[in-house]
Amino acid sequence: MNMTDTDGNLIQAHGGDIIKSQDSDDTSWYWFGEDKTGETTSGHFQAVNCYKSADFSTWEFVGPILSPIAGTNISSDAVVERPKVIYNDQNQEYVMWFHSDDSSYGAAMVGVATSDTINGEYNWRGSFKPFGNDSRDMTVWKDLEDGSAYLIFATSGNADLQIARLTDDYYNVSEALYTFPDKYWEAPGVFKIDGTFYLLYSRQDGWTPTDNYYMTASSMAGPWSEPTLLAPEGAYSYLTQNAYDIVIDGSEQTIYLYYGDHWSGNQLSSSTYAFYPVISNSSGLTLHRTGGWSLDIETGLWTDLPYTPITAADSTTPASTLIPCDDSCAGGMAANMTAEQPFTFTWSGDAGDKVLGIQYVYDGPKNAFKHIGVRVDGETVEGNALPETTRGTTFSQEVPFPATLREGSEVVLMLLDADGSEFFVEGVKVYPHLQ
Repeated sequence: MNMTDTDGNLIQAHGGDIIKSQDSDDTSWYWFGEDKTGETTSGHFQAVNCYKSADFSTWEFVGPILSPIAGTNISSDAVVERPKVIYNDQNQEYVMWFHSDDSSYGAAMVGVATSDTINGEYNWRGSFKPFGNDSRDMTVWKDLEDGSAYLIFATSGNADLQIARLTDDYYNVSEALYTFPDKYWEAPGVFKIDGTFYLLYSRQDGWTPTDNYYMTASSMAGPWSEPTLLAPEGAYSYLTQNAYDIVIDGSEQTIYLYYGDHWSGNQLSSSTYAFYPVISNSSGLTLHRTGGWSLDIETGLWTDLPYTPITAADSTTPASTLIPCDDSCAGGMAANMTAEQPFTFTWSGDAGDKVLGIQYVYDGPKNAFKHIGVRVDGETVEGNALPETTRGTTFSQEVPFPATLREGSEVVLMLLDADGSEFFVEGVKVYPHLQ
């Protein structure tokens, strides 16, 4: 389900970060990211957009804060990806770093831009190669305890991942601290929890999701532990890639929040986002899988939304289309849905706006999508795209789909792609629609 802003437009803020304003009279959070409106593939810089929220639920479009400049490294023909904004206390200004490149990804630089205000127009200060080395996928992270800031970037032809300290003004790199050689990692991010540094990353595979991992250290200079999975192997962090890792210090608890991109590699403009709580305990970090949850931004308290499960075994789908599935499958059965045979159920709960969490599995090539439509009481709801799951494994995924139901509604899930391949629906979770 695509996220929309307060005007009802799709949020275009891919590969970005979310930070809280450091202005004393502004307690809002700001979301920065790439505008990929209308894009199918990368290589066309439109803008870095900014959105504003007081509750992390409703987002107001502020506007573009970095726009193309003709004849420069950030022209409309250039690549500007993974913009990250951090605040510099020394200069009392906001500093944006980003992956700065050409359409062939041969320039391989970082770019820096600054603004006196968090939502103002950012002044591009230039693009360069850190330490004279190439840089592609990257992030910057600020340690709020001592103000030091770091660049983590893929270098050496994407083979190495390097950690570097930034200069005091955050305009450049000052010292290389640690290098992971011959790893081919990307999508770095950092948490600092109780004095321990957690470095998140994923393996490189283009726009295709891969498993996300993390390592720990007592210093950004290492040494770093061996990698640990952030989510179950083969879940591919629930088809997302780490974009930024957020800490919200509530009045009652601190929440660690994973913000991931759900990339649509062949249609980048339709890529979506995912926000998952990160559980931190003596066992390490775990991405909390949830189809819906609510957050009180003031207290930091969060809870999973209640839902009504409709398993394949409990649905009105003909029994002849059901097959046994493994122990992780709710109800023990899954429906082999085809273009001719939909998945159906009768809703017996309360009326109102809902979100249908469709649980499914299907195998397919990289960046493959099947399309599904929903018909409620004979009226067809807009279709939705479901990415292939795990290319050979059977880890189910869940994709949200909004619908309005009444008591006794007849719901029909229709597969819109008639390619003859198998598509298994394990069930539907019906959540309340909070927006």
